[in-house]
Amino acid sequence: MLETIINSLAFGLIAMVLVGGSWTLVGLVMGDAPKKGVDSSVVQFFGGFIPIIVGLIILSCQKYDFGLFSFKTLLLTSACYLLGGFANFFMLENMSKAMQRGPNGIIWSIIQSAMVFPFIVGIVFFGAAINVFRIVGIIGLLTALVLFGMAKNNVSNGKSWKLLTFLGLAICAFQQTIMTIPLFYEEARHISSIHRTTMVAIGIVIAAIVLTLFKQRNGSCQKILDGIKNLQVWKYVLILQGFNLFFAYIFLYPGMNVLGAKGLGGMCYPLLVGSCITIFTLTSCLFLREKLQKIQLIALIFCILGLLFICL
Repeated sequence: MLETIINSLAFGLIAMVLVGGSWTLVGLVMGDAPKKGVDSSVVQFFGGFIPIIVGLIILSCQKYDFGLFSFKTLLLTSACYLLGGFANFFMLENMSKAMQRGPNGIIWSIIQSAMVFPFIVGIVFFGAAINVFRIVGIIGLLTALVLFGMAKNNVSNGKSWKLLTFLGLAICAFQQTIMTIPLFYEEARHISSIHRTTMVAIGIVIAAIVLTLFKQRNGSCQKILDGIKNLQVWKYVLILQGFNLFFAYIFLYPGMNVLGAKGLGGMCYPLLVGSCITIFTLTSCLFLREKLQKIQLIALIFCILGLLFICL
């Protein structure tokens, strides 16, 4: 009975919406951390170690079944998720900087609108199912992206936040696409969610180390050392990783596997991010006291309608 539920299309769709909603925490932390004097890269650095340690402990008790997938598939899939984690780190860094200069709700919406790119890649290169409704959905999402970009800034340094935001959009498009590709291969879908989560975390830590060495190449890694004894850093780390591990292990990758097996892998990120954009926009209005502009509201409507049409 449980296996039937987990393998159902309904589980895949609901799982994506739940995980997307949980991602709102990432946006809130990346926007709030600098305001509290906490470097967001330090939060990502320490946060990356938790899923690595937990993942390695669990994986050490398991055996890889190379009857279900080859070592080459394991290697290539691991590389995709590691690159995804590496790119995700820099996407969040750009987003955090942009959020200090512009409206958080609009910035989050623009960057997460990259969800349309893996869907297009799935259609063009992997034969993902396409129909009139999904074409309309893609047009709706692209329209929402343009409208979000046209929204007026209610904070200073307007040009700088838009440049950072669209750079984050480009990185996010690459990250989401590279992590969607394995879903189109049956062998890759047999690789456990724990392994994939661990590889993403390794990519994040490597990116954090690269950035730290670049910033501090003429000195010490003082920010990381200071972060060890900063309780605010660990507060953010525990909030993010607690939700990350729970949702990644139980909902994210199992849900992606279901949609991938049904030829709907390209729908994963549209579902994830569509729900995420909607929830974060409402959160930014209710808790961050950001005014919802008319053009932003129209963009949000296009985003939701585009998401609904893609699912038809």
